[in-house]
Amino acid sequence: MQKIYVIGASGLIGDALYKNLKCKNYNVIGSYTKNIGPELLKFDLCNPDFSIFKNIRQNDVIYFMTAYSNPNWISENKDETKLLNYTKTIEFINFFKRVQPRFIFMSSVEIFDGNKGNYKEDDVANPLNYYGLLKSNIENYLINNYPNYCIVRTGWNVGLNEKSRCVIQLTYETLLKPNAKMATDNFFSLAYVKDTAEGLARISQNINLKKIHLCSSQILGRQELADKIIKYSKNGKNMKYSECIFNEIPYKEPRGRVNDLVNTLSINELKMKYEEVDSIIQKKVDYLDRKYDK
Repeated sequence: MQKIYVIGASGLIGDALYKNLKCKNYNVIGSYTKNIGPELLKFDLCNPDFSIFKNIRQNDVIYFMTAYSNPNWISENKDETKLLNYTKTIEFINFFKRVQPRFIFMSSVEIFDGNKGNYKEDDVANPLNYYGLLKSNIENYLINNYPNYCIVRTGWNVGLNEKSRCVIQLTYETLLKPNAKMATDNFFSLAYVKDTAEGLARISQNINLKKIHLCSSQILGRQELADKIIKYSKNGKNMKYSECIFNEIPYKEPRGRVNDLVNTLSINELKMKYEEVDSIIQKKVDYLDRKYDK
């Protein structure tokens, strides 16, 4: 019987994927590093015990979604980030090179420079920040050294739990502060985490896909997002902002200004149907209203 491993099953996307696969009655094994989850096995990438992969076969599947991902934290901890996000990830991949189970790697839109947007799967990478650089390096390593791979990129993932500190929540919290500013020239893609999990689950049974984008079809602007939050929130009357341009926002690490992804391949090949952006925003705003009303 095929085994499916979710490495990083206690994170936002990993948790949703693990639950999706369990509901479909797959033989799924999930791991955690620090955040313990029910039924999950401990697996520390920096001190790995590979015994959980005993008797792994080529038709088995590994989803790899373990990485440091906060760009601000990464900017101040580059050595630690490189160890986990690159060195130990390469060592992990190399462990499976002989058997070649399907290796599904969770990459990022941050491999692109965010200058043009509308990114397709085979557009050239040009990362602006260290997180994106390491993701791009892992992509290249897989392409050149591990034939049985699939690279997945996604938009800002939105969940309805504490795991999800997404762009909607960050914008919501900013709007509650004085002197909030919203960039009129910042655009991106959203992804409802349940849709991302469903897309990932479908990839496991499609051995021909090598790169794919999972996200909603609509492009969303930061100012448009702020306006929708104000419209849908019970706290909207207490929210306001002034307009600015993206380059006026002082990020610790460079960020892409226009980072939206094209999802056509996932619609055609995986038959994906994505939650509408308005619906995603409303669900998250309702969740945040309840959270902040407590």
